[in-house]
Amino acid sequence: MKAPKYVDQDCGFETPCWVWQGALNRAGYGKTADPTGMVTTAHRVYWERENGPVPSGMEIDHLCRNRACVNPSHMEPVTHAENIRRCVRTHPTHCANGHEYTTENTNQLGTRRRCRACARTYRARYRASHPNGVTS
Repeated sequence: MKAPKYVDQDCGFETPCWVWQGALNRAGYGKTADPTGMVTTAHRVYWERENGPVPSGMEIDHLCRNRACVNPSHMEPVTHAENIRRCVRTHPTHCANGHEYTTENTNQLGTRRRCRACARTYRARYRASHPNGVTS
């Protein structure tokens, strides 16, 4: 197997999160290929490598609330209903890339929060790939 595509990061949970450094899907979960080559979520691949298949009728819940985390010790198989209950009960404290939502690092967009550190990174990447403002 290739070298891990994550970095240890203290995101406020009991142990460090393994924050995925590869591509993220729209919801903030890491994307990768499973052993058969199918695109899936990175946390599921790491869970199954450590614990075997996810039990039927269950899905993986991040106990650390960090969607980009792939640390199997931060995950638990739960029913969809339980996963939704936990999601509603908790409010994420960090963005998908592990940056803390603080007053200084957060833009409020209606009911959505946006991480300013990630926005700066995105803008810098965009400017680097579009010199002179050309977008074609």
